[in-house]
Amino acid sequence: MKLNGVLLLVAVAAAGTVAPSPGRAGETIEVRIGAVLASNSGQEMDPRLVAMHRQLRSLFPYSSYHLVKEKRQRVATGGKVGFEIPGGRYLLVIPKVLKNERVSMRVMLIEGTRSVVDTALTLRNHGTFLVGGPRHEQGVLIISIGAESALANNPPETGETAPVATQ
Repeated sequence: MKLNGVLLLVAVAAAGTVAPSPGRAGETIEVRIGAVLASNSGQEMDPRLVAMHRQLRSLFPYSSYHLVKEKRQRVATGGKVGFEIPGGRYLLVIPKVLKNERVSMRVMLIEGTRSVVDTALTLRNHGTFLVGGPRHEQGVLIISIGAESALANNPPETGETAPVATQ
């Protein structure tokens, strides 16, 4: 898929269409969004990206990958998770349904006052979707979107961002 010559959508883990039937009300979903700068400057692989190493290298042929920004947030189905993408865009992810070990969500990419992408996406529970796109600094940004069912005893967060462990 091409959008303004800068977006390439690549499914890493079983993406599909949104299921029309409702899941359990109030299910808590942990949404993970990251911005990775890929370039041919150096040979570095950010240690925080080890789990995605194989997918990144096979889908996006660059020699260096650096996690610029990451956000993890737990929300109830229907809740919104916003993420400012370096370079002035904004990503909005709204988990809709958790059913049959799949998380269905709405994903919107906003530039200025207009929505440039508004799509439905379904991932396997614990799955990740990569969006390779706009040029940034000396490379290109790759946006990762992941989702998984959160534990029942952990309620949705009211704050903006959950702490992210670094290694």
